[in-house]
Amino acid sequence: MSDRASARASALPARGRTVAAAALTAMAAAAGVVTTAAAAPAAGPGSGDGDQASVKTQIAALYRQADQLTQTYDAAQEQAGKLGLAVQRSQSALQVMQTDYQHQRVTLGAIAADQYRAGDVDDRLALMLADHPDTFLGNEAMAARLSDEQRRKIAEVVEERRQIDQLQHAAADQLSALDQTRDSAAQSRTQVSEQLRKAQALLATLSAPQRAAAVQAGLGTDPGSDFTGQQVDPTLLDQPALAPSDRARAAIAAALADLGKPYVFGAEGPDAFDCSGLIQQAWRQAGVELPRTSSEQAQAGQQVPLSQIQPGDLVIYYAGRSHIGMYLGDGKIVHAPHPGTDVKIAPLMSMPVNMVVRV
Repeated sequence: MSDRASARASALPARGRTVAAAALTAMAAAAGVVTTAAAAPAAGPGSGDGDQASVKTQIAALYRQADQLTQTYDAAQEQAGKLGLAVQRSQSALQVMQTDYQHQRVTLGAIAADQYRAGDVDDRLALMLADHPDTFLGNEAMAARLSDEQRRKIAEVVEERRQIDQLQHAAADQLSALDQTRDSAAQSRTQVSEQLRKAQALLATLSAPQRAAAVQAGLGTDPGSDFTGQQVDPTLLDQPALAPSDRARAAIAAALADLGKPYVFGAEGPDAFDCSGLIQQAWRQAGVELPRTSSEQAQAGQQVPLSQIQPGDLVIYYAGRSHIGMYLGDGKIVHAPHPGTDVKIAPLMSMPVNMVVRV
């Protein structure tokens, strides 16, 4: 077996296990969000006392839950992509190794034929050599009749068969994880659609001006959570500041170029975005590759105190780190809020800040 095939075989099973584990992590996150969604406030035209403020509060809550589910959907989609690539690599490596193995079997057949013609083994043992070289090699009496070169060749075939078996198991695990991850993504998509349907039903109870105001109101605070977020002296945010690096300036410029483009859940550009898709795309334009979801992006740099925030920093919101924006300076962020809105500039403190991350 070639060194290249051997290296490929030894690396891929480990990669398969790593990606499969990541998929299971994404699915566990999905399960947690499903619980959150189940606790949503009752929605519908007949709920509550008809108070407009109450309706708007419920709409904002539904949008927040949809935003959180969207991040779960994004994570599942990202893992499905990685798993798909891993499966393709495994299958390609398997094809190469199995072709090589068949060539090696020809060598074993020649060794078996030589042994049979020499009268050293009977035809049953010759077949055993061709079909079960590991068993034959383990028989000291039989192995002693082989030359060093023949034993080396048989050992190579035995090792290649072992690697093929290992890779087949890894590929099967990858395929199973891929199926589960796709199911998780489909489930999250359905749940997002349900939350948005509830929001639309509530919006239908309002007048046209009230509907517009409710949609543009943003995600707001989370009355159902004890999380109030970090606080900062407003005077620290009331003046413009320069981005600290060329990369930050490039990322800000890229995000601002997308102002007015619609929010679409699961979208990552160039014509529509969800919140983390916007941030990923903006920093990609600056030459930095960030993870796909807001919770992953929260781990993609150095955490800094809110009081030391600088333009270009990532601002992660809510206890579940389910929303993200980019700081522009002067107490403003750019972000993609929720369905029905476009990428826009908003106050930094319009949502409870979880953490600030500098890329």
